Amino acid sequence: MDNKNNISKDNYNDILLEIRKEQAISPAIKDATLISYIKEGVYDINDICGKEIDYNANLVARSLLKNYVLYANYKRLAEFKELYSGEYIRLQRDCYIDSNVQ
Repeated sequence: MDNKNNISKDNYNDILLEIRKEQAISPAIKDATLISYIKEGVYDINDICGKEIDYNANLVARSLLKNYVLYANYKRLAEFKELYSGEYIRLQRDCYIDSNVQ
């Protein structure tokens, strides 16, 4: 998997606006900072799941991504990984494709 961060600019902006609204993010925090966290989260989630996820269709992944940004903004990613490990496992399970290799 060469590109684990294949998400359009419009999708970043949609997620950014959603995060700002839902998490009451201070206007003092720049969009560029939050978009950087979104990109990191997309890469991390896709990397762990082993495939590119459609964050518009998969609401579990979208919710996980928004929480990733929340924790990244407060520099608490280690805590995030601990608290949300079950969601990562769920996504891995849902993304798993049996290769039929024996």
